[in-house]
Amino acid sequence: MRLVLSFVAILSVSECAKIMGIFPMAGQSHYRAGLAMMKILAGKGHHVTMVSPFPTKDAPKNWKDVVLKPEEGSKIDFFSFNLHPYFQVFIFNSMGPALVNMTLAHPVFKEFIKTKEKFDVIILEQFYNDGLKYMGTYFDAPLILYSAQDANSWSNPSVSNPAPPSYVADLVLPYTNEMNFFQRMDNAVLYLITECVRYFISMPALDKVVKSHFPEAPDISEYYNNVSLVLLNGDSSVNEPVPKVPSMVDIGGFHLSPAKALPADLQKVLDNAKDGVVYFSMGSNIRGADMPKEKLEIFLRVFSSLKQTVLWKWEDEDLPGKPKNVVIRKWLPQNDILAHKNVKLFITHGGIFSILEAVNNGVPCLAFPIFGDQMLNAKRATAFGYARWLSFKDITEESLKLEVDEILSNSKYIENAKKRSQLLKDKPVSAQERLVFWVEYVIRHKGADHLRVAAVKLNLIQYLLLDVIAFIIVALVLIVFVTKYALCYLVKAIRGSKPKTKTQ
Repeated sequence: MRLVLSFVAILSVSECAKIMGIFPMAGQSHYRAGLAMMKILAGKGHHVTMVSPFPTKDAPKNWKDVVLKPEEGSKIDFFSFNLHPYFQVFIFNSMGPALVNMTLAHPVFKEFIKTKEKFDVIILEQFYNDGLKYMGTYFDAPLILYSAQDANSWSNPSVSNPAPPSYVADLVLPYTNEMNFFQRMDNAVLYLITECVRYFISMPALDKVVKSHFPEAPDISEYYNNVSLVLLNGDSSVNEPVPKVPSMVDIGGFHLSPAKALPADLQKVLDNAKDGVVYFSMGSNIRGADMPKEKLEIFLRVFSSLKQTVLWKWEDEDLPGKPKNVVIRKWLPQNDILAHKNVKLFITHGGIFSILEAVNNGVPCLAFPIFGDQMLNAKRATAFGYARWLSFKDITEESLKLEVDEILSNSKYIENAKKRSQLLKDKPVSAQERLVFWVEYVIRHKGADHLRVAAVKLNLIQYLLLDVIAFIIVALVLIVFVTKYALCYLVKAIRGSKPKTKTQ
């Protein structure tokens, strides 16, 4: 009887939970990830509150939107984004306090939090916005982080996940985890810079922003590690194996759903492409229509030389000089297109969602990484044998044609893509089921403190054993000094004890 009552209690907690999702980034890729996640949870009967910059279309009854409409910002030229990884650390960390302030200062959010509504768990997209972890303390609810990548330098510190720079490459560096000496040195230097910037610059700045809105808030160090779980958009099919503490869970591919029927016009294009289709998209944030003219002309010339049909996500009404074999659309259902048997190649920017969709459907890739983790994704995909990559700024007509022809003519790429697809799908449960289970697990176990490693209680000096190293060095110096002093004293004592001999 007791077992039955316990089971009923678990079901009641799981099915009636109130979940808040905070996805404040004003980018479509960030929003769509949050939307997919929260809709999965709402589909399980949970009451969902979605905090984001965009309203939800066709929201279910158990759904509430808190829309933080963003101010009009300046347009970013992603194709000119060419910052050294060391500078990216400073740029991204300087963005963090501004992003947190934009959320906390938004009038809609300020009105929302006044209600002090009770939630069973809060899910926060982690992107240099660690000050928003205070919402877990403010609402007295367990906090789950969502990371759009695998375990990395952005999410690791929250749960003290180890990432030895000897073989775990930072996500902004173009290295796999098998690095030579100079790459390991570069990675180690970036690791130290990242930790110092986070500890001495970013955290104090975030703390200042939070206290400007919540004077009663404790120091950020008191809630920075108050994280129950980190949901990682990673999977062994697309990521290299790295250490992960028990409070980190892979849910890579959670946004994937079975392919739906294509619109009639697209279905006709794909079905009639007897020589196959090359699909080209640079994602939701990077507009192909913003491509520099000289690069655009290179793509047009190379595409015109192909016998395959090219399906191109192009955001303008027209594409001057468009070859006959190129079909353009402002928006394309990417996963549904990649599922079509005639798609032979996916030309992409290398975003992790695009990579996962390509692997899910067993389609080889040609990647042109622009910024962020895209370079690392492209390098890994190349190392795994289902992709090639080119630096966008270095593209020439010859190099682009060579790479496209290599992938289309060499069967190893599609064979490796299908192998990776099998790895992605060979799981005891789906990514969506893992997502639901672990969110409900945290709710059932009131924050699941038992998953947290003891390292979260250590400061940076203790974690890196700097205090122990300093003690050993001081102790060795003292031993050497004392030994030397004792030997000198002993030698002098021996010499002084010898009887003086009389001279004739």
